[in-house]
Amino acid sequence: MQPQSVVTPAVRARLQKCFEYGNQKMQIGDYDYATEMFAQCVVGDPSNILYMNSFIANLRVKFGNQKKKSSFGFLKKAARSAPIGKPKDLNTAMKDGVEKLKRNPWDAYAYVSMGLACLDSGFDDAGLAYLKHAVESAPEDVEINRTAAIELGERKNYENAILCWERVLKAKPDDVEAGKKISDLMMERTINRVQEAPRGAKEEERDEEREKLSVEDQCEKRLRKNPQDRDAFLDLTEHFFQKGNYRKTEDACKRALSVFPDDDYFFPKLLEVQRARASAEFNKLAEQYKKNPTDALKAKCVEQKNLHAQKTFEYLQYRLKKSPNEAPLHWEMGSFLLRHGKYKEAIGELQKAKVDEGIAGQCLLALGQCFQQIKQYPLASLHYDQALGKLNEQSEDMKKALYLGARLAFGLNDLAKASKLANQLAAIDFSYKDVGDLLDKIAQKSNNK
Repeated sequence: MQPQSVVTPAVRARLQKCFEYGNQKMQIGDYDYATEMFAQCVVGDPSNILYMNSFIANLRVKFGNQKKKSSFGFLKKAARSAPIGKPKDLNTAMKDGVEKLKRNPWDAYAYVSMGLACLDSGFDDAGLAYLKHAVESAPEDVEINRTAAIELGERKNYENAILCWERVLKAKPDDVEAGKKISDLMMERTINRVQEAPRGAKEEERDEEREKLSVEDQCEKRLRKNPQDRDAFLDLTEHFFQKGNYRKTEDACKRALSVFPDDDYFFPKLLEVQRARASAEFNKLAEQYKKNPTDALKAKCVEQKNLHAQKTFEYLQYRLKKSPNEAPLHWEMGSFLLRHGKYKEAIGELQKAKVDEGIAGQCLLALGQCFQQIKQYPLASLHYDQALGKLNEQSEDMKKALYLGARLAFGLNDLAKASKLANQLAAIDFSYKDVGDLLDKIAQKSNNK
């Protein structure tokens, strides 16, 4: 079956921006914001396995890679009493599945629903990937293994199909269907091997190599036919970028820009990949410096770090020029400026970003830090208080706002407020930094006073 819809270049470019935002937020531990960005990608392009894997990985890190036992236990019981129904339409399945996975990234039935919808729409690779996650989330579940086994068998994935049927048979030794399917699949696998045997190992290796290069070859073929095929350049660039090959991505961007100067996709992509290359080179040099701390390596580390900062600034500056009213971009620029000690400049960007309710709490927290750094303590305290009203109660940002607010209040000799905030933080996470010592200092100072 052919896929129901094709993602247009414009939509694909928008989703790629969301994906980039998501990766940046995930790297700094802002898992909630990353979740929203990745969710848009998964719903917008259900066939993209990279989007799916990033969405799931971010959620599982957020949940500490620990399954939610209570809800998972309920799912296991439900699985044996209710067979899996027909797939929903693709858009509904993806939206519903994403919302369920936000609450529990081991919801096996959410994965099944999304997987079946993808398979029904012709997205076989994505569909089977979702079913794999379903089986991994509930390896003993009879209906989930049965569903996965049927779909895998139909696509001649014999080994995994047999494994799923074996798990069904282990849970239900009297399951007639499972026993018959295992026998049928084993026979079909043998026949298939005999038919393919004459091809030889070398020919199979050549086929695998051709398959690996097929995307690049196809794009190059399109460009030879039409050197101004922008979509071919776009596909080639995204192919290399998703593979993590920054050098080839940069080369593809430069080739495209020679045909389409100042293109609103390829130019910022070039800045982005140059930034990524600088970051990767810095990390590589930092590892070398740990093993062999020489002055020469230290100088190279500083050089790459500065280059990364420069490219990041250019990238954000360009995007803000193109989208001056996009609050998340102002948040990114404000965060960047804060990290690099440009506090007054950061304040302007963060004040523009806080209009977005989704990131208002984080912006207010960052504004508090900026005002504290420039010794505007009443404004810092005010923004910490405002941040507390916007942030999620159990989030790391909430803990940080409570801690910084308590420390500032203590420094300003507002002991009642310092005690209130520190105690609130201790009730959430007593192990957070030195909150225990801070409470002791507040109590001691209160007694002396």
